[in-house]
Amino acid sequence: MDNLNIIAIREQDIHSADLAFANFMMQTETYLNEKTTRNHQLYKTCNGTDLEKVAIDVLKEIAPSTPFRPENIELVSGARFPDIVAEHYYGVEVKSTKEDNWKSTGSSIVESTRIEDIFQIYMLFGKLGGEMAQFKCKPYEDCLYNIAVTHSP
Repeated sequence: MDNLNIIAIREQDIHSADLAFANFMMQTETYLNEKTTRNHQLYKTCNGTDLEKVAIDVLKEIAPSTPFRPENIELVSGARFPDIVAEHYYGVEVKSTKEDNWKSTGSSIVESTRIEDIFQIYMLFGKLGGEMAQFKCKPYEDCLYNIAVTHSP
């Protein structure tokens, strides 16, 4: 019989880590919104790729004040889901709209592109239209309005 190694993590430790990541995302949202309050044009001309770079820079800047290590926060983007990976367990999907609302139609997410072992994913959403850009971070599953297959890859 093969000797299987099983690593067990106490449920309260996972819960504490999840809360720490939720707090990290809340800090990220606050930081980005404070920056746009000081400079209303900041981020308004960003495209999706630009916003991913902004997000990774902000996450790495804030990380030292959290349990997350900047060197373990990685931008993977491209044809992978999510765009950013933290500590090989958490993810951040970066989305935006140039409109003045909190909706984005279409999101080319295919489960086969999901990065293995990423279990907790947040969406960092930038509303770039309107007077100034604004940001929100929420658990990815809380952001989905409707699911539909619009095309096959």
